[in-house]
Amino acid sequence: MKKIIPVALSIAAVPALLIGQSVTVECPEERCQVAPYFAGVGGFVGASAGGGGQADVEFFLVCGAVTISSTAVPDRDGVVRQALSEDNGLYCRPGTRGRIEVDNLEPGGWYWINDDQNSAVAAFIPKEAMGNEQFEPTDPGGIVLDSEQGGLATYVKHEPTGRVGIIPHVVAARAIRGCEGALGAASATDCHLGSPEDWRIAASASSVTRPSGDGANLSVVFTLHGKNFVTTRTLSVRAAVEYDSSVQGIVFGQTGGEATAEGEAGVLKWHVGVGADDSRCLPGNNHPDRRKPQEITFKVEAMDGAIPTLGDDGLQASFTVNCPADSAGAAAAGRELVPENPFPVEE
Repeated sequence: MKKIIPVALSIAAVPALLIGQSVTVECPEERCQVAPYFAGVGGFVGASAGGGGQADVEFFLVCGAVTISSTAVPDRDGVVRQALSEDNGLYCRPGTRGRIEVDNLEPGGWYWINDDQNSAVAAFIPKEAMGNEQFEPTDPGGIVLDSEQGGLATYVKHEPTGRVGIIPHVVAARAIRGCEGALGAASATDCHLGSPEDWRIAASASSVTRPSGDGANLSVVFTLHGKNFVTTRTLSVRAAVEYDSSVQGIVFGQTGGEATAEGEAGVLKWHVGVGADDSRCLPGNNHPDRRKPQEITFKVEAMDGAIPTLGDDGLQASFTVNCPADSAGAAAAGRELVPENPFPVEE
């Protein structure tokens, strides 16, 4: 009995070009999924990767010297079900074969090719894995093996039974762990080294309210985070804070930072103290900018002793400082907003 996966899942996609015309494949490596061998008719399924899971999916059907571009529309759950058939013009003509490249599709998608009796099914492969080591499948004899010159997969068929399959040539790569520790240590050997963009600075608060009078200073903690780096010696970092000359009560002296505690996230941390500014904040002083937030910028300006180092622009994060709310004034304002009783009661 024939075992062929139905191809009438979706015929809404319309080829962008007429038969015989060709386009350039523009499927970014970082988000492209590839069906390494395709011929004839079939289809693919997968989940849209963008726009809340429901963005359209662009795909390219490469058949010999011809490339056809089209778009598949996901359902409300973000699932794409795309037929590749003669009915919709999305198929490889007899004597041609190639591949499918799909942009904006989540990993986990798969595709199939309909043969005369059965269907061959295989998973998509991330395009960025196409540079991995490849191998040619073993030929045991008695079967037909078909692949393009320099192709990425082989189509296998056992003609007496009609059994078919697709064998990718790409070898799965071992995951490479991130680098950590001192240069030369085991944890810093045969590892993935990051980039300057892997360094970041985080603030413990984005906004604080000043203490009043002789109240204790508040502390905003800035923590340097990094990943996939190695140290060449003791890490040396220089940080600074910047703010307008009108800002008072900011305490910062430890420009080199301090090491984070064991089990604490991050590499180094700094404390920026925020004290009182009664000349600005006391309501009785009637300062015109009392209710305006003041911005404090923390900068990591230089770093030495780690690979990779910081980018040329360093790192920075900011927080705002506010005066305490005028609770007495707010209460008075609240009383002024309460109207007299419109429904007087006779005593």
